[in-house]
Amino acid sequence: MTSKTNSMNSGVECIEFRKDLYFFNLVSCFSVSLCGSPVIFDKRIEMFLPPNRSLSFSGRFVPNKFMAPHSLRARAERGDINSSDHIASCCIMLANTAYESVKHFNDGSETFEFFRHIRNASSHLNTFQFIHKEPVKPARWRKAVIVDDLKGENNPLYGQRCFGNYLGVSDILELLIDVEQIIVKGLESSEKPK
Repeated sequence: MTSKTNSMNSGVECIEFRKDLYFFNLVSCFSVSLCGSPVIFDKRIEMFLPPNRSLSFSGRFVPNKFMAPHSLRARAERGDINSSDHIASCCIMLANTAYESVKHFNDGSETFEFFRHIRNASSHLNTFQFIHKEPVKPARWRKAVIVDDLKGENNPLYGQRCFGNYLGVSDILELLIDVEQIIVKGLESSEKPK
């Protein structure tokens, strides 16, 4: 299973997803983005490139494109981009892609149903949207509950922001751990002889 370890230099508990399970690459990209973002949003952190340098990214069908860290920092200083929106965007991309990559394992549990609603909110620009019959069944993860007796626009979460309001960074990581455990347990029980 995914483990929690102490960080190398601070003794702080860190989550480490297993490379051989479902969410390793997604969470690694998410983590790199969040850990690297302070260089853009915090002008006290020294840039790794001089102002006149940029990073080049190749394409197969189009010419190389360039990104300039100093230009991004200038946009952040002007308020065009901000850390909160960046973090929420990273969360919605992670939730959406993670759910889509394992939805065929959906066991109908309250946790998977909760995950489905988080994915749907992520797909609706980080906003809970329920059609007239949704939520159709109970959705619960740990102490978080999405009530299923109030449908569509009558649901108290309807129109609310998901990440940055209802869930945070730690929540999506722990939710993925719990979903991963559901999947592994389901696979293990299906492999046992009857």
